[in-house]
Amino acid sequence: MKEKRSVYLGILTAIFAASLFITHSAALSITTSAVSFPAVSLNGQDQVVLGSTSAWQADAAGESGGWNATISATNFTNGFGGSIYISNLEFRLADANITLVSGDPTLPSTSQANYASLSESALKFISAASGTGDGIYDFLPEFRLTVPAETYTGNYTSTLTITMSTGP
Repeated sequence: MKEKRSVYLGILTAIFAASLFITHSAALSITTSAVSFPAVSLNGQDQVVLGSTSAWQADAAGESGGWNATISATNFTNGFGGSIYISNLEFRLADANITLVSGDPTLPSTSQANYASLSESALKFISAASGTGDGIYDFLPEFRLTVPAETYTGNYTSTLTITMSTGP
């Protein structure tokens, strides 16, 4: 099952959009919310903006063998030759941003507490050890994007892929 979500970043009149593709095993599910960035007025300098999103939710009820989730992404492109390399998009998930909704009170743990650049390779960011994580958990990821000085105004898109799998 795949689910699309959007990530937005305004640059002057431009919008960055990133679709989220969610995959998971039959016993697991993950729900995401759109990530948005504030408008950026291009000024010839690199600029860093923080993304905002609502809580995401991992449903691992009935899964006692452990599980994990990964995130990967593609470069932002504007369709006219402009791009922002995905390494400029950073992601983190603090342990403090993981909460129990129901089930096993042993919370899954983050493996990405510090900002790390995203790439097309999957980055594991949350997991539950075997014998734990049988429940539903909310978590609030954080995104940070460096908009390079040489960025052109335009509508940019990227694809984020979130995968949830069995096994820690």
